[in-house]
Amino acid sequence: MGPAALLLMFSLVAPRALAIEEPSYQIIESDDVFQIRTYDDTVIATTHIKSAFRDAGSQAFRRLGGYIFGDNAQDQKIAMTAPVTQSGNPDDGYWVSFFMPAEHALESLPTPANGTVEIRALEGQTFAAIRYRGGWREKLYQKHLDRLTNALAGSSWKPAGEPIWARYNPPITPSFLRTNEILIPVERLGL
Repeated sequence: MGPAALLLMFSLVAPRALAIEEPSYQIIESDDVFQIRTYDDTVIATTHIKSAFRDAGSQAFRRLGGYIFGDNAQDQKIAMTAPVTQSGNPDDGYWVSFFMPAEHALESLPTPANGTVEIRALEGQTFAAIRYRGGWREKLYQKHLDRLTNALAGSSWKPAGEPIWARYNPPITPSFLRTNEILIPVERLGL
């Protein structure tokens, strides 16, 4: 078996074998384009990046990855989770975040050694979510954001915040196998 075949096999098996923790949510509504989900309270490590859309994730990974790999006040390692999220815009910059494992409360997490990393508690919230496969190109993100926005326009939900891009796979995953989502905070119309 050649190196390309091994990489492909690892990409298909590894996410299941590693059982990476994801934030907890409940699906409260679903159609052929999107799901409405309620997410539980969670804690994130986040950093602000002023860069192009495509570069923000890799620049932030150095900071956030450093934090979970032990670059913190207690030299404590923290398990990797999925997805990595990105929100914002090129004018104001992007917030890139890692979810902290559910076992960690805000108070129990070590202080980041890097002053550009913040630890925040997030209250549970309702989101419209669209899932798609493919690479991390801005054009593909925009295509699916437009699909989600158009589908919401004809629904009983209205946007209540900025879109969040969620990436579930490591960069070694072939682009056609990557799982991505776009989440938009929503409120039910008439509330």
